[in-house]
Amino acid sequence: MKLEKFGQDVVLLNKEMLAERAIMSGKMISSCNRLLKRAKEIDDVRILGYSYYYLADAYYLLSTDYKKFNTNLLKAIEYLQACGDMEHLARCYNLLGIDALNHGNSELALDFFLKGLKYSEAIDEISSVPGMIMFNIGQIYYDIGEVKQALSYIRAAYKGIRKNKKDSLYLRNLLYCYCFQADCYIVLNKRDSVEKCIQGIEQLEQDPAAKPELFQDLPVLDIKMRGYHYLGEMEYYEKYADMLSYQLQNNKFPLDSMEDIYTICRFFMKVGRLGEVKRIIKNAEISLNELNIPNLRKGYAKLKVDFYELMDSPKDKAEALLEYYEASLQQEKDGIANYKFFLNIRNRLSSIEEENIKLMKQAETDPLTGLGNRYGLNKFADKAFEDAYQNHRSLAVEILDVDNFKHYNDTYGHQVGDDCLKKISDIIKRVCASSEAIHGFRYGGDEFVIIYEGMTDDEIMVCAASLRDQVLSMKIGDRKTGTLGNLTISQGIRNSIPSETNKLWDYMYAADNALYDVKEHKKGEVVLLHKAIISQESLDEATYS
Repeated sequence: MKLEKFGQDVVLLNKEMLAERAIMSGKMISSCNRLLKRAKEIDDVRILGYSYYYLADAYYLLSTDYKKFNTNLLKAIEYLQACGDMEHLARCYNLLGIDALNHGNSELALDFFLKGLKYSEAIDEISSVPGMIMFNIGQIYYDIGEVKQALSYIRAAYKGIRKNKKDSLYLRNLLYCYCFQADCYIVLNKRDSVEKCIQGIEQLEQDPAAKPELFQDLPVLDIKMRGYHYLGEMEYYEKYADMLSYQLQNNKFPLDSMEDIYTICRFFMKVGRLGEVKRIIKNAEISLNELNIPNLRKGYAKLKVDFYELMDSPKDKAEALLEYYEASLQQEKDGIANYKFFLNIRNRLSSIEEENIKLMKQAETDPLTGLGNRYGLNKFADKAFEDAYQNHRSLAVEILDVDNFKHYNDTYGHQVGDDCLKKISDIIKRVCASSEAIHGFRYGGDEFVIIYEGMTDDEIMVCAASLRDQVLSMKIGDRKTGTLGNLTISQGIRNSIPSETNKLWDYMYAADNALYDVKEHKKGEVVLLHKAIISQESLDEATYS
């Protein structure tokens, strides 16, 4: 979305907010609120949806205020659905999936992630969102023990994230990919691969654009600690273990850090740093009380059970087991409530999506003929030309119009003229239905455009001639005087493999030239060219019906 249209003040507020986001600054929430305040003054759904999304994102990344995260995310989705901002709508579904995971609903989480990927397909510009979603799908597979499958998703995530270096969290997301891959390789006992991931993290740390704060995040310190321990580099292991221990005993942590804390504690238990685990468990209670998410509390209670069993403390273990049981009951109730909540969101969003699809279809469809309109043509052609260029495949554009249509329309009236256009469009639809490679559009008035994908000259000429013959066989003529004879169509076509600069207008120009040649010499015929400009050479090379 181009924020310049909303004014320089919005651009500056957004720049400030993204700068705070890039370093995970605690000021991000206040920056988002200032942007949202301005968005409300402008009262435009696009900037409102954008602002609410980043405010929800800020609460998720930096706060334990789950209610505000949830409220702002839902508002963002409603506005983004209304304006069709696919980029940030996909981001919202990604956050919904993460939220569902935090509540223990992995099936719904996967559903939201897949929905986010579907929206990602409609994003016009290069985006890192598909990579972010792939990362989170990988986490689901990792959690159920499918580490190789998780690794395949994280590799795809890495490739996707690298596509958009302008994303404010580009380096952070890349860093987390290295961390996740290293984690998988430790489990798979791939020493060389673990070393390469650690080296990747250290190289990122040397990047001038990387903020030092990035490398103080729990997942980064954790994987460095466990990675160096796995590699036997004990000096570095001790360094990062001490850094983690200090952080976990003294700081309060946001929603997405709790699972990391449990993982680190289990590792500390494995290596004998039991006194630190006890203090970390006590400190984590503060964040958990503020979050009040039973699934996270259940994981916390399970950690305590394992810890007190290791410490041979039956009384404390019994209390932890009771806490685990109570958290399990609460999670069951919370799971049902949240399942209903998420289902309600999904159903509500599906309803809005269906309405948006209907409106979009109306916007891309000619109401008289039911064919795609000029907007639909431009949208389709952009992708068709890109695919043809990338795959070195031929693409053809045909322009056809109805011969003497103006006289016919003026003589019998617009109603009869419209009926004629409907009949011709029905024939075009039948031709299109005969092959997935043929696509028809009404360009305006009595002009139609047909795009042929990956077809030879001969195949195209067969289709074009069939279209011409079917129109002629309708025997639409001058019913009063018979002077017109039966109405015919003239067709001009260009077929070639697009070069990097070829776009729709270039092909339209050539097809229009071919159509002009038909009109000038013999109406009711078809001519196919391979070049943009009419010349004697191109006419000599042309194919005629």
